[in-house]
Amino acid sequence: MSETISPIGFSASEDWTVEDFYRFFHQLNILYNRLYVLEKIKNKGQSRNLKNAFYGSLSSVSESHRLIIKSIEVHSPGDFNLLGVDKIIQQLRDLWKDISYQNRLTKQRVTEQNRHDKQMHQLKEVAAMQKLLQNQIKLMHQLGYKEDEIAQGVKALADPLEQLVELANSRKISLKEVKGKN
Repeated sequence: MSETISPIGFSASEDWTVEDFYRFFHQLNILYNRLYVLEKIKNKGQSRNLKNAFYGSLSSVSESHRLIIKSIEVHSPGDFNLLGVDKIIQQLRDLWKDISYQNRLTKQRVTEQNRHDKQMHQLKEVAAMQKLLQNQIKLMHQLGYKEDEIAQGVKALADPLEQLVELANSRKISLKEVKGKN
């Protein structure tokens, strides 16, 4: 297997719970390890029990090939509390209400477009997941696995994949551009 290590980055927004943070990295690690194991089996040209290989994937990944944290920055949305002269504060409240009302009108105009965009995004997510799984199914066929083993392998890959997609959407995680990579 290639010794080249490449970067991948994600951007996230909104508040995170410790559980969300753990779940994202845990599921990402599981998926990474299982994809690594399948690639390793392919490169060795040896067939082995796929279920055992996937569920023992962490121990199958050498330390130098494990997913490594390069950096983490955690920021939560801000919370500002101010004190001021009542009449001025009331004017600011009124101003903010007006701004909020205008924002609501703008949001209503875009809601329909957003709904359509969301549906298209969901279709693209499903297509991307299917593409990854289809490539892995093809590889498992090429490696000579039986249909029941392939079904177990697909489930082992699909579970963390689905959780990562759910987290990507609920926590607005996006892939960061990496200089020199497409």
